Amino acid sequence: MFKFSFGSGNTLVDYTIERVGDDLHISITGGDIHIGGIGLVSNESYNILSVQNHREYELIQPLAKRLTKYEDITILISAGIHVDDITLDEIKEIVENNNIAIDKIDKFICSEYEMFHEFM
Repeated sequence: MFKFSFGSGNTLVDYTIERVGDDLHISITGGDIHIGGIGLVSNESYNILSVQNHREYELIQPLAKRLTKYEDITILISAGIHVDDITLDEIKEIVENNNIAIDKIDKFICSEYEMFHEFM
């Protein structure tokens, strides 16, 4: 398991990467934790489902798109962030931090990819 966080207070978002057999589950959570959207990356493509009136897909989509290069790993991304009375600046900070997190997640998976690949 690999865990890290970005932000503080209303912008604190936790990222967790867990192995599920030969595959991965990436969780993105913050505030009142729930499931607002999911993404499934497989066979160099991705699909995203979103709960009505939720916008977690804005965090999931760029991550899913980046991870399509790992063709031998199925990756489930779940995200749920809810903060009452969040400001536009706080939302922008979460999105900016998510872009940094995407790089960090990609580097982690890349460094572990040979290990995952051995089991295929």
